[in-house]
Amino acid sequence: MELAVLTEIIKETKSNWRFIFESPLYDDIKFTPGQLVQLVAKPYGPSDGVDSIQRNYSVASWPDGSNQFELIITYLKGGQMSEYLFNEAKIGDEFAYNGPMGIFTLPEKIDRDIFFVSTGSGISPFRSMLGHIATNKIPTKNIKLFFGTRTEKDIPYYDEMKMYQEIIPNFEFVPCLSRERWEGFNGYVHGAYLPELTILDEKPLVYFCGWDKMIREGRGYLSDLGFEMMEDIRVEIFG
Repeated sequence: MELAVLTEIIKETKSNWRFIFESPLYDDIKFTPGQLVQLVAKPYGPSDGVDSIQRNYSVASWPDGSNQFELIITYLKGGQMSEYLFNEAKIGDEFAYNGPMGIFTLPEKIDRDIFFVSTGSGISPFRSMLGHIATNKIPTKNIKLFFGTRTEKDIPYYDEMKMYQEIIPNFEFVPCLSRERWEGFNGYVHGAYLPELTILDEKPLVYFCGWDKMIREGRGYLSDLGFEMMEDIRVEIFG
């Protein structure tokens, strides 16, 4: 178990806040983009008369040689961790964490097209991967990030994603709005990427990150198109 201090809270959208943590023990936190941490709030637990809270979150930042990492967290009414972070946590609070860990990462060589599909804070690992690609000028084939949410003001990292479209060759950001009409894609996220799969000559590698219902639906659609788990599909489920 490692120690982290909460150093900054950024209210990215009404329901998605960014939490920046810093390690007092390390100068450089090493991890692979796409990995997650197990965050522990109230880490000293029952000995202080308070039970700790543990949740897994994908890291939204990328390795940059610093001792910081960023999480973006969606508020879930009644959720113990999100209630604590949104309503009680303050700058300077200490947290424990395990990790970073996990295998929801990019292939060593990006030699096929990639579709990232996410909702809510499921954008986290993809923001980490894109930041890593942009910073290190990693060559890729086509990458598309399909992000589903209700309204334009609910899109996290919107300006940053538009910037990546300018600096990462072959990258496209496709936000999908289900409750608001706009000039972009209107409807649920599956409706944006599925038609493209039927016209491509080769299968892209598809990453899903978000709530269980969205991922189950997506896996079902892709299975009907002949996509195989692990070979063609990677998943990270939030709940």
